Amino acid sequence: MGSNNRSERTTYIYKGKRISLKIIDTILPNGKFAKKEIVEHPGAVVILPILENGKIVLLKQFRPSVKNWVYELPAGTLDKVGEDPKECALRELEEETGYRAEKIEALLKIYPSPGYCTEIIHVYVAKGLKRTVPKQEETEVIETLILSLADAIELIRKEDIADAKTLLALLYYEKYFLDT
Repeated sequence: MGSNNRSERTTYIYKGKRISLKIIDTILPNGKFAKKEIVEHPGAVVILPILENGKIVLLKQFRPSVKNWVYELPAGTLDKVGEDPKECALRELEEETGYRAEKIEALLKIYPSPGYCTEIIHVYVAKGLKRTVPKQEETEVIETLILSLADAIELIRKEDIADAKTLLALLYYEKYFLDT
């Protein structure tokens, strides 16, 4: 059991390799008491890799949690709290796609589920891609796809892309960063 301040008590229910589950008893800013279940997560990155011809690298990955194939951008969990998200993004991009980026820039940060989770996802755009060799983990089942941004947006319209971080990164980039 730990605490962040006098008005909060924390009890850990589970501490895992990537996530932990805790219950906090806390006083809210309005003075009310709340008991909340919170998933602690070190944070993650998602990368929008753009090739010289303007096409993007998208993954089709089997996700056991939903027992289905999911279209998504390369992504990964920070190795630990405090890891530089940019370094994580560069590592995950190469591991999952076999591309190394010469230039990577932050696009935005998002809280995917702030009602119960501490995770922050750092979204990056990667350019100047050079082909290397993917270093996928043994438990990752991934196919790499190369397609235009317009084709990726069409996959969103057809509801083939349902991954929230991928949807947001693609639509945000199209709306605010695409050279028109």
